[in-house]
Amino acid sequence: MTDYNIKLLDLKEEHEKIILHSIKDFSGIGTTLESALGALILGNVFGWRVLKLLHTPSTYRRYEKALGIEFKDVCPEITELGKKKSVGYAITEKLGSFWAVVMGKRKVPEKGLIANKEEVNRHVAEIDKEKKK
Repeated sequence: MTDYNIKLLDLKEEHEKIILHSIKDFSGIGTTLESALGALILGNVFGWRVLKLLHTPSTYRRYEKALGIEFKDVCPEITELGKKKSVGYAITEKLGSFWAVVMGKRKVPEKGLIANKEEVNRHVAEIDKEKKK
């Protein structure tokens, strides 16, 4: 256990068997499997909502297919560490519109350059200002 009470991988035996079987039967580009496994670990540590923010819908589905699981079934929705560390999640919380951001209905200009919570607040204020015009 870590200081955050999160295990690197906390899988039910049935899910672990499915994933191991999918790894054994995987055929395709090795980096896809490698990235899918990395996403599984990140999803377990930060939550599947963070994965939704990090990946396009097609990449998210491709990783689930490679592992033979759905992230929602094997990862928490969001963890305390995800709330604390994910700038993207902080933006969705400030905007109050997680799915709108994920689906691209709420755009966050220069979101890849936002590095901390203070910048989140500044960007959200700018978005709200534009929305009021």
